[in-house]
Order: sequence, then structure tokens, then C-alpha cells
Amino acid sequence: MTERFEDYHRWYYDSLIHTRTCFMGVPVLKFVGDLWNYQELIHELRPSLIVEMGTEAGGGALYFAEVVKTARLDCHVLSIDINHDQTDGRVREHPRIELLTARSVDPIVGKRIAQIRTLLRGPMLVSLDSNHRKEYVLAELMFLRGLTRGGDYVVVEDGNVNGHPVLPTFGPGPQEAVEEYMKGFPGDYERDVEREEKFGVTFAPAGWLKRC
Repeated sequence: MTERFEDYHRWYYDSLIHTRTCFMGVPVLKFVGDLWNYQELIHELRPSLIVEMGTEAGGGALYFAEVVKTARLDCHVLSIDINHDQTDGRVREHPRIELLTARSVDPIVGKRIAQIRTLLRGPMLVSLDSNHRKEYVLAELMFLRGLTRGGDYVVVEDGNVNGHPVLPTFGPGPQEAVEEYMKGFPGDYERDVEREEKFGVTFAPAGWLKRC
């Protein structure tokens, strides 16, 4: 069964279906099973802040904003990217979305997250979906260490690259970053294996993490 899931995963990824997947007409660039997992997680966690590191066209931010709106949550969506030239106008104008133009590990990002958390004191959900190289993802996880607290949740996207099971020549990526972080700080996160395995395929293997 695992082999069948991996074959499907490779077919799905190599067919570039995720690049043609949209939410309300805006490219979202995520596996549909992960989107379903996100909405279930939001319902259970009831976050007051969702931080998305990596905006692109903005489909992910729009999806998060509409889910929390439907769930009637007092939740702010903060989406960060080095530029927002390609971000859809509906995302720019959405009342629940704030776009911050910066590198995800810049001090201004930490300052803004801390500011929001003083006003909205519920849990935080973070989606890491920017630069997928190991060194950068590890820097993001280290950056978040002083910003997250027990009960928060971090999803490290695209750990499927570097042969897990796609793009075997990519080189060390998000999954290797998580592995190294866990070696250094084994008590920080609990891996949510049940959510990760729920649909047989996820673009974030080893990346559904509950802050302890």
C-alpha cells in the first residue's frame, strides 16, 4: 500500500497538478489533502493568528482567511514574502489578511508576530512555505523557537522533495531541516503522525508539528 501511495504522490507532483490548483480562482500551490487537513486543524486549534511564510499568488492566504471567516474565528492572517508583485488583488484587499514584505526570518517579522500576539492571545498556526533549502528552513525553525509556545502548531511544507519521494536530486530540504532541529531540540515539538498519514499522501512528510 505504501508503494501505491508513493507512486500516486510522484504522479501527482510530476504532473504539476498542484501548480494548477486554485482556491476561488487564485493559485494555492498545495496538495488538496493538505488543504483539507489545514481546515480540520483550524477547526480544532481555533487559532487567533495564522502566519504564512511564502505568499506567491496568495491562494493559501485567501484559503486560510476564508476558512477562519466561515468558522467565525477572531483570527488574523499574516502572510510574508520578499515581494508581493504576483499577489492577487483579492488577497491584498481581504480584511483578514495582512501582507508583510520581508524575508521570513527578518527581525521585523518577529516583531510583528509578537505585536499581534499581545492583542490576540489564542494559539498560532504557522505554515512554512518559502525557501525550501535545508539551511533556510532550519533558520526559520530557529527563528520561530522564541515566538511559538505550547499549543501552537507549525506545518513545514514540501518535505517531500529530495526523494521523499519526489525530486530526488533537490538536495537537503525541509525534511532534513526538521530532522536536524529535532536532534537539537527534541522536546520542542511532537510530530502529528495521525494527521500526516490521514490521506496516505502529504506534501509535508514529518512536517505536521505540535508545539509542546
